[in-house]
Amino acid sequence: MIEFGVFGGGSWATALVKILTDNKLIVNWYLRRTEQAEAIQNAGSNPDYLNFVTLNTEYLQCSSQKQFVAQKSTIILFAVPSDGLSDLLIGFDRKWIHNKAVLSAVKGTVGEEHELPSAYISRQLIIPNNLQGILAGPCHAEEIGHRKKTYLTIGAVDPHWQQMLQTCFSADYLDVRINADITGIEWAAIYKNVVGLVSGMAKGLRYGDNFIAVLVANALAELREVLRHMGSNAEILSSSYAGDLLVTAYSTHSRNRLFGEMIGRGYSVDKAKGAMNMVAEGYGATRGLYQTTQNFPLKLPILQTAYRVLFKYMPVLTEFKLLEQKLT
Repeated sequence: MIEFGVFGGGSWATALVKILTDNKLIVNWYLRRTEQAEAIQNAGSNPDYLNFVTLNTEYLQCSSQKQFVAQKSTIILFAVPSDGLSDLLIGFDRKWIHNKAVLSAVKGTVGEEHELPSAYISRQLIIPNNLQGILAGPCHAEEIGHRKKTYLTIGAVDPHWQQMLQTCFSADYLDVRINADITGIEWAAIYKNVVGLVSGMAKGLRYGDNFIAVLVANALAELREVLRHMGSNAEILSSSYAGDLLVTAYSTHSRNRLFGEMIGRGYSVDKAKGAMNMVAEGYGATRGLYQTTQNFPLKLPILQTAYRVLFKYMPVLTEFKLLEQKLT
């Protein structure tokens, strides 16, 4: 019998738990805070994130014990912010999940070495490639909660596991696409958060739709070059790559876009971070991707703009005036 062990208590984790329990799959859900675990189990909803979503507790077992969730489950699903993954794995015994499939829904780089989540998990827990996969695509948690049509991407290399996961996550409002390009999808998921930030900055600075359209078109070109230098020859004009970038750049649900908009309106980086009640992955992703690509012979003005504003504290309007001249 399939039992998912979901690690993470935010909106993305909540949306994934909804999908699985709606499909009548048993979910053992690790939540760091005992009071949150008890509240969800008793009320059938997450009081902190997506509290409008009703969860089927008949198929749900919440716990604040990592070992219980890991050992009881047959498939492990990590759905935490990238900067929380290393803390989550502290004290996590790889023996708990020996020979179990591991799925990552983490979007961002991890640690000082800026590792991809799949690579970090694989190294820490010794997960073979055929037992590892990722979840990605243009899939805002809020819209999944409202059962709006969504295209979800599963990245995995093993055909048997691809088919099994596709069945687990499919629904009348969810189309699940399979893609074996795990590394390319993860880098695209990191870069799209940077674009979301810069698009938000443009909106905060009162640039119009015409400019943002050019910005996003240039971002797609940057993404193609980044992926090529990361070893991926993917055709990016699909939901797994361009689709994810576009929704992050334009959607009002995008926390990265909101974070960038605050910067554009004059918030300092620290004040913008303090005003957010959810993690904007693009902040850490900007530094990770910028430092990773420094040795590449690439011109990435959009990434450079984000980095200079967020980490060099350059005036956002000045940087955008420079960016205007670099867009094509």
